[in-house]
Amino acid sequence: MQSLLLLRSARCLWTRGALLRTPRRPASSGSPQLEELFSGGGAMRNFLERLTGPGVQAHFGVKEPELAMAARKLREKEQELQEIERLLEDENEDLRKLAENEIISCQKELTKLKQKIILLLIPSEETDENDLILELTAGVGGQEAMLFTAEMFDMYQRYATYKKWHFEILEYFPSEIGGLRHASASIGGPEAYRHMKFEGGVHRVQRVPKTEKQGRMHTSTMTVAILPQPTEINLVINPKELRIETKRASGAGGQHVNTTDSAVRIVHLPTDWNQ
Repeated sequence: MQSLLLLRSARCLWTRGALLRTPRRPASSGSPQLEELFSGGGAMRNFLERLTGPGVQAHFGVKEPELAMAARKLREKEQELQEIERLLEDENEDLRKLAENEIISCQKELTKLKQKIILLLIPSEETDENDLILELTAGVGGQEAMLFTAEMFDMYQRYATYKKWHFEILEYFPSEIGGLRHASASIGGPEAYRHMKFEGGVHRVQRVPKTEKQGRMHTSTMTVAILPQPTEINLVINPKELRIETKRASGAGGQHVNTTDSAVRIVHLPTDWNQ
């Protein structure tokens, strides 16, 4: 409470012109890719500015209110950060330390808001809430590709543990040197497919493998497949769409053999599927 009061009083002094020194901007806590995406003058920044403008709510979809709210919070938090950064050049050492702690907190909140905005911009699918099947297969690169595949599989398993998802290994075919040829696993949890669906594709690594004696760099690949698990459905079959054929035995054997249906075939007419 005392630190907040000091910061608020310092902000009042700054608004009155008492603090006019050039601020030192500390390094951002977000990733370089995230900062570049939300940089000023970029497409993302221009979109967010239009989104928070007046009279644009009617042109967006169902998620617009939540997206617009996140964009407004981002702008307000950035303005708050700029005000706090001006306190870094104050002569009071205690006030500077309070400002540094407040800046770190603001940067963490900004990173969370940016990540939330990115998730809101991703189109939703009906399968986002489904569980998934993860398949990994070693590609080009021989033994090094198998080692890379094993590392990727361990990474996904630890990520599932971090997210508190259910992780069940279905197939696991290791190589002789401790790598992995092919593996599959069932992953279940809240929004598991939504977070994992973009992992599918070919992954590449360039490094000097452990088996390389001359220090040459190798390029290895492995593939990841993400398959959503279907949910339970209610299947209704119209009896009029079925053709039921019965077969009976012929020849000698008595009246019981000739009157008993010994084979039955059911054909679904629209799909021509029989059982």
